[in-house]
Amino acid sequence: MTTSTLTFGRRAAPSPTFLTIAAGVVMLWLIAIATLAADGVFNVPPSAPPVTTLTAMLLPPAAFLLLLRLRRVREAILAIHPVWLAAVHGLRILGAGFLFVYAFGHLPGLFAHTAGWGDVLVAVLAPFVAARLAVDPDFLRSPWHLGFHALGLLDFAGAVLSGLIARGTLPLLGLSESTAALGALPLALVPCFAVPLWICLHIAAIVQIRDARRRDRQGEDDVTGDALASL
Repeated sequence: MTTSTLTFGRRAAPSPTFLTIAAGVVMLWLIAIATLAADGVFNVPPSAPPVTTLTAMLLPPAAFLLLLRLRRVREAILAIHPVWLAAVHGLRILGAGFLFVYAFGHLPGLFAHTAGWGDVLVAVLAPFVAARLAVDPDFLRSPWHLGFHALGLLDFAGAVLSGLIARGTLPLLGLSESTAALGALPLALVPCFAVPLWICLHIAAIVQIRDARRRDRQGEDDVTGDALASL
């Protein structure tokens, strides 16, 4: 049996119980964010930093990293098919909506172009990465696969940075434009729910890549040990 076969087939798919719990958590998370957005929690004065939005964006990935320390959670994440973790980013084509909102004058151009075109790029690449994973399991460990997920995370970092610069929170370019649309429904669901969810999916994929590379190194060490023992 080859190493690539072990990489994709070493564990069964996540259990129905895990998938049910995960779906329930995501649904409750979505409802909570929508409720908070409807109550105006993410509406921040232009002069104040968007602490609530940043908290909603960063807290779930931080919690996910802590959960990955649990053996059962980590094993369930490793059992997710890598193709799915790549293909799901095709949905980020919805980020092109920022460009339409900007065209109607409701978002700063710096943010809209950075976030919108970044999402489009990741969305266009996603099906190619997923297709390559489907036909070549060894691609799981490749630098190109890791680079795709790193690009997706950099897209979010660039979007956040451009948004803070555009609204004047970071006074680097002397801008002071309104990003109020991002604090109200439906756009608030993007930075406060969709972005942290996609960050968690990137983290899950990176965990799989690191695990596959570790197993590959162990396989090479075993082969080397067997060869030395036979001398």
